[in-house]
Amino acid sequence: NLKIVITRINVEEKIIPEDINFKTIEKTDAKLSWREKKVQQKGEKGKREIKYKITYKNGKEISRVILEKNITKEPLTEIVLQGTYMELGKAAKGQGTWYAWKGGLFAASTTIPKGTFVKVTNLANSKTVVVEINDYGPQGKGRIIDLDKVAFAKIASLGAGVIGVKVERILN
Repeated sequence: NLKIVITRINVEEKIIPEDINFKTIEKTDAKLSWREKKVQQKGEKGKREIKYKITYKNGKEISRVILEKNITKEPLTEIVLQGTYMELGKAAKGQGTWYAWKGGLFAASTTIPKGTFVKVTNLANSKTVVVEINDYGPQGKGRIIDLDKVAFAKIASLGAGVIGVKVERILN
């Protein structure tokens, strides 16, 4: 009435190939239009081989230890150029305010048509933001632009409420 239990232990070394992701670097280019992106150098994944010592007990893996890693092909970094060139139209100075509407880089204007992009500069600190006109407003003396809350926060504290701004149409 003896019960015999057989446990099979198997140990093997296995080399498993693995991809290495490439890095992406963004550089600016003053010759490209501000909305243009161009890949200067296409990235390529690298390759590495990992040598494992794998132990199996009755066909089930119970242990995996890395013995060595070898890079067989280095990854090639991708370089992307982001254009910064802006052809700007006539500038207007006045008061800018904020309102919560869409939650993005948008603004309202009574003089600039919807769909137009403008560069807004805070005259107090020279910070700028590019926004798309998508609404009609503001209604107040000396107020020339109503920035979405998100856009306003990029150039001034929301607590400021009203700031002096320069607004320039982007022509390209």
